[in-house]
Amino acid sequence: MDTPYTAQFSHTDSVDLVLRTAREQFLVNPQEETRLWIKNAEGSFERLCNTRVTLLEAALQTGQLIIMETRNKDGTWPSAQQQAVSTASEEDEEFQGQPGICGLTNLGNTCFMNSALQCLSNVPQLTDYFLKNRYLEELNFCNPLGMKGEIAEAYADLVKQAWSGHHRSIVPHVFKTKVGHFASQFLGYQQHDSQELLSFLLDGLHEDLNRVKKKEYVELCDAAGRPDQEVAQEAWQNHKRRNDSVIVDTFHGLFKSTLVCPDCGNVSVTFDPFCYLSVPLPVSHKRVMEVFFVSMDPRRKPEQHRLVVPKKGKISDLCVALAKHTGVSPERMMVADVFSHRFYKIYQLEESLSSILDRDDIFIYEVSGRSAIGDNSREDVVLPIYLRERTPARDYNNSYYGLMLFGHPLLVSVPRDRLSWDALYHILLYRLSRYVTRPSSDDEDDGDEKDMEDKDSIPKPGRVAGGSSQDSGPEQAGPSSGVAGGSRAPVDNSPGPSHWPQRARRKHLFTLQTVNSNGTSDRSTFNEDTHGVSFSSQPYIAIDWEPEMKKRYYDEVEAEGYVKHDCVGYVLKKAPVRLQECIELFTTVETLEKENPWYCPTCKQHQLATKKLDLWMLPETLIIHLKRFSYTKFSREKLDTLVEFPIRDLDFSEFVIKPQNESAPELYKYDLIAVSNHYGGLRDGHYTTFACNKDSGQWHYFDDNSVSPVTENQIESKAAYVLFYQRQDVARRQQPQPGLRDPPASPACGSPPNSEFMDVN
Repeated sequence: MDTPYTAQFSHTDSVDLVLRTAREQFLVNPQEETRLWIKNAEGSFERLCNTRVTLLEAALQTGQLIIMETRNKDGTWPSAQQQAVSTASEEDEEFQGQPGICGLTNLGNTCFMNSALQCLSNVPQLTDYFLKNRYLEELNFCNPLGMKGEIAEAYADLVKQAWSGHHRSIVPHVFKTKVGHFASQFLGYQQHDSQELLSFLLDGLHEDLNRVKKKEYVELCDAAGRPDQEVAQEAWQNHKRRNDSVIVDTFHGLFKSTLVCPDCGNVSVTFDPFCYLSVPLPVSHKRVMEVFFVSMDPRRKPEQHRLVVPKKGKISDLCVALAKHTGVSPERMMVADVFSHRFYKIYQLEESLSSILDRDDIFIYEVSGRSAIGDNSREDVVLPIYLRERTPARDYNNSYYGLMLFGHPLLVSVPRDRLSWDALYHILLYRLSRYVTRPSSDDEDDGDEKDMEDKDSIPKPGRVAGGSSQDSGPEQAGPSSGVAGGSRAPVDNSPGPSHWPQRARRKHLFTLQTVNSNGTSDRSTFNEDTHGVSFSSQPYIAIDWEPEMKKRYYDEVEAEGYVKHDCVGYVLKKAPVRLQECIELFTTVETLEKENPWYCPTCKQHQLATKKLDLWMLPETLIIHLKRFSYTKFSREKLDTLVEFPIRDLDFSEFVIKPQNESAPELYKYDLIAVSNHYGGLRDGHYTTFACNKDSGQWHYFDDNSVSPVTENQIESKAAYVLFYQRQDVARRQQPQPGLRDPPASPACGSPPNSEFMDVN
């Protein structure tokens, strides 16, 4: 440290005078940035942030040591380097690259923050404001709505380091800590939204740099029939009386908001400032769903189908769509959600499709036309069938603990007047015939003595099912009555049990057991007489296999097989939308929701008024937030629609309703300068950035600490989330004076930078 210099000051002198004196004494270059620290009695150091206060207000005492610190060329402070653990190599210390081409280290799920910072860092007029130290004169330490200048200083440190040209990447740990301190929602290392962080940061920078030191009360006034020009000018002036900062200069524009009461027709017109546009994406009213169709014909494998249905449709719409592919009537279909080898839910036709998620495994079963679950008046019963395998090691007295579910469950139609255990056995044997092999004659010869045991081992049912509709299938043809001594096989013309060699006694491949919907044993009350079996409630039937029998007669590969319908091969492309369409949607008349009514001063009550937003005045830098995340009462989704946005000449003249200056069309044309991207879904994802360097005009891709050059045709993608546009007249003002390209190019240009500056991680 240099030799201390002793100077005398009055209590009424400002801290700024102390700083100027120190700079003169130690011959500090005018371009170098400095700050002051004081050493307390206990030996600790404290920043003198506000240099506008007097020595008395700063509580400085005679003989107190004041230390001046000078910022390093790489944008860091010596004191910060002492506190941080340095990981830079000797090569990095001598690194010299293109200013602004600098990555940001991911501290753990902080890609959302890195993306927002890279976008903001590439807004030319804001970055120049910090690099040229203009922020130092406007730091507001007394604003109760601000953060005591700490957010602005932390952001300034990041900008100076990133644009020093001395770093391949930097660690934004101090900035992350400051953000978490002032916004608790960003504490920790959970994933967040880059647009939400951007909103907080713009507001924080604005309040920390607000030139208005004492905000006056301003009453909001309605138009009350006055001309729009007058009302808009008054609203903007009122806004500037309380809010005046580089953020307002750069990012704030003005809406016109028109509300109309549906009862009395009262019209309310106000003009409100905005910092960014959150524009909706056109939402498709159709939805693509994948299902598996299970035919009554056991010879047919399940078919996978891709169906287009109304997004707000019902289960019946799903059946109608499938009927067009299969030729099976919708009345002969039942829809179920299959999860972990059991029916998670069996749907009714009137239920909403919104209850089905894209990740659900939906099976649609063909049933007879005279059957439905839960309708005892129908002729047929629909039985949910589960497959279970006995595990001897855990078989505790035939309890469900020794049985494990496997395979896909079935919904099987059974004639109510022919319902018996023996008939059900043959019907199920027929339904499983594609992947269950019947025993040969040699296999059966050893089973005569066991036949009665097997028959007796088939438990009695405990629960019932009702039925749904018209036509008969192979499984309907069953025994006319269920008597203990046996029954006829199903009778029909299709290949089935009636065409298999018949014996008086057969060995059973499996046993049947009533279970509950979870597939666990359920010995409920039942009734059985010579005319068959009747159930007291909805039955689920389990087919229980012994391990050895399953191994010999059950073909697992064939059972899991399915075919894809031609529709699965079709690529259903979503039509891209233009950014202008999103802006049109933003300015469309809408009716307020019940949760957010408007109080009509004429009716003296809250009304669901119609609301229309119009663009009156646009800012120098326009931020457009694409509302990709959709949240409703019933669903949450991310819209991956491709939005086509122009790199240059985005024309807002058709959207701005303020009388325009036709001699200056560049006031309404914008060029793209940065894009925040989001890849992934709702629960997880990753943020990156495309940004155009203000000095070189070259686009780069920022992925945390990795930076690489890109071309303009790589920028547009389904991941685009937040767009930054700069007005063309501002872009021209930012261009350096003669010596560059002629005519001056906008920052959106893609001309290659000078190779001597290209050093990319």
